[in-house]
Amino acid sequence: IFMKVINELKSRGVKVIGFFCPEVREKSTRIGFKIVDINTGDSDWLALEISRAKSLGYGIGPRVGKYVVIPQTALKIGLRALGNVSEADILAIDELGPMELKLSELRTEIIRALKNSRNSIVVTHWNLRDLELLNILRDSKKYIVTFQNRNYLAREILNTILSALSIE
Repeated sequence: IFMKVINELKSRGVKVIGFFCPEVREKSTRIGFKIVDINTGDSDWLALEISRAKSLGYGIGPRVGKYVVIPQTALKIGLRALGNVSEADILAIDELGPMELKLSELRTEIIRALKNSRNSIVVTHWNLRDLELLNILRDSKKYIVTFQNRNYLAREILNTILSALSIE
């Protein structure tokens, strides 16, 4: 749903910045997560399985379950992706969750970007407990994806955003 909305906005000339963090699988096993700059398409590791991170020569960063966040690559992509928020029509982040928030520099930049963005699309982890972020997002329109609404929710969100931007 997030990427459908982002791709449609970009196809209409809307300037979107931010990042998304897709899982990476080898065969049927999840091995980690990438962080992808929405504007440039640049990507690198957000987190990897601990053993895989060690075998690839990454230092041990903050742990989240069986994964370790890779600060050097996650910060490089994440900070750059949020850098020009004042020039964007939309700030988009998927997601605000434990891995993204384990890095204090990235968390600080996310907060700055949210405070300075005109409009934003943010996917939050179901268990988000960061009070400062929850406070920033408290007056936002919220959508919960269900089996029943998942086929039309992208269109509804897109229409809401286009209306806010005064775009037909």
